[in-house]
Amino acid sequence: MSHQAIYRRFRPKVFDDVLGQEHVTRTLKNQIMSHSIAHAYLFSGIRGTGKTSTAKIFARAVNCLNNHKGNPCNECEICKSILEETNMDVIEMDAASNNGVDDIRELRDKVMFLPVKSKYKVYIIDEVHMLSKGAFNALLKTLEEPPEHLLFILATTEPQKIPATILSRCQRFDLKRINADIIVENMKKICNELKINYEEKALKLIAANSEGAMRDAQSILDRCISFNSQVDYDTVINLLGTVNYQVVLEAADAIVDNNIVRTMSLVDNILNSGKELTFFLDELIICFRNMLIMKTTNSSENLMRISEDETNEIIELNKKISVDEIVRIIEELSIAQSECKRALAPRVLLETKLIKMLHNVHYVNMEELVKRIENIENSLIGKYQPKDTARKSETEPDRINKEQENIEKTKKTVNTEKTEKTVNTEKIEKAKKTEKNKEEALENKQENKSDDAIFDTIINEWQSLLKEIRSENAGLQAIIRESKLTEVINKKAVFEFNPKFTFHINAANQPKNKEEFKEILSRFLNEKCEVEFITKKEVRHEIPKTTIKDVYEELKNEFGEIVEYKQED
Repeated sequence: MSHQAIYRRFRPKVFDDVLGQEHVTRTLKNQIMSHSIAHAYLFSGIRGTGKTSTAKIFARAVNCLNNHKGNPCNECEICKSILEETNMDVIEMDAASNNGVDDIRELRDKVMFLPVKSKYKVYIIDEVHMLSKGAFNALLKTLEEPPEHLLFILATTEPQKIPATILSRCQRFDLKRINADIIVENMKKICNELKINYEEKALKLIAANSEGAMRDAQSILDRCISFNSQVDYDTVINLLGTVNYQVVLEAADAIVDNNIVRTMSLVDNILNSGKELTFFLDELIICFRNMLIMKTTNSSENLMRISEDETNEIIELNKKISVDEIVRIIEELSIAQSECKRALAPRVLLETKLIKMLHNVHYVNMEELVKRIENIENSLIGKYQPKDTARKSETEPDRINKEQENIEKTKKTVNTEKTEKTVNTEKIEKAKKTEKNKEEALENKQENKSDDAIFDTIINEWQSLLKEIRSENAGLQAIIRESKLTEVINKKAVFEFNPKFTFHINAANQPKNKEEFKEILSRFLNEKCEVEFITKKEVRHEIPKTTIKDVYEELKNEFGEIVEYKQED
């Protein structure tokens, strides 16, 4: 029997076998069980995520004679004929090679014929974005008015290239990248079924390089099994051309130590062994990314492409470097990676970038600088004795001059580091001073108005007040304008909202909005005034008693039989 590729041998047969796409398969199963099948579907997503497999399962499921909870039985006559590709009612075509107007016109003529033995005639059009503009126009008419027996399933990796007129007539399902853990578990299952020995870190490396595509992972696994009859870490590295993560960690350690010689030696060994430069840079950037995640979150849950042993090594690396330094290295390596892809001599460019990055590193430790300044100042007043015996031969004036020069240089460095902080501090202080002046000006202008005067001013100049609010905060004005002043008590203005304005009353009572409105109102009145927002209460008015008999009945209920009612003639 000829060899069958793993991705074909282990192709999903039912919806439950399509891993990582539950948001799609569950919806399709529900539609089948409720008999609410649409006439056109579009499956989009990157390669190897299950678009065509899902389409084939769907084609069997809608025609299956013994459907089980939305899944095809794969045992009935219809299912078997579709699996064996002998069913004339399920037609699969590749739009990449059948993308002309004539191809679609021919399809359009054939769709009118009833199915031979199935319930639905199903057309699966793969890579549908490859159709020409004329072909899309020819297909549009059929999608607009399809026969009841017809079902279109379109699949594409580039949905943005499909005309909106086609998209609007399809139920669209986006298949997402498959999680690496799901891919690893699936490969374990395959290896166990094939009785193949494997290393878990090798499967993790395969999953990382598959970029969320299950078919890519299965193809790599197939190559590894063919090469060595087992799946180990070294085999995967050799087949993929990637760099051993231990070597990547050594390179990261050399960069952290600012060791140019060791870094260049490692790069030379990696590239001379035939490894791809882009793979090396990619792994190095991911290594520093893992360091950054661990240093900022103190967690190893979101790390990429590493094992527990390598996690411990990253913890040790992080002890020698700060967060800012890691971020700087990631940024510079990313720039180098981008430029190397376009360079004629990428190796030379990479080596130049690394040497420049390590050679020009001058990390300023503020604590050490402060100590240096203190020591130099103390030495000038005789409180500090240098340990260097060579200084004893210097004359006192020469020594003082040199120390003074060192002080000036060190202070200049510190001042440079603190310039930005000083500027920001000055801005904050200036803003605080301005705010304080505004408050003082408001207090000086206060006229000590009565509650009635405040009420009359707000009522009479309501529109002017709204304009004042709008000039400072249009959103706040939109809220306040729906309210109505009801009273002013002890210099507190009470504004009322209709109960239907739930959003407005809640927004008005937010501390930030309430405080801002209070400041604007106080400034407008030249009087410090508090504010309160309430919801209007609906008052139920009782029907007044209109007859003497009604009054009598009410008194009788209150006082009893002692009340008599005498009607005058």
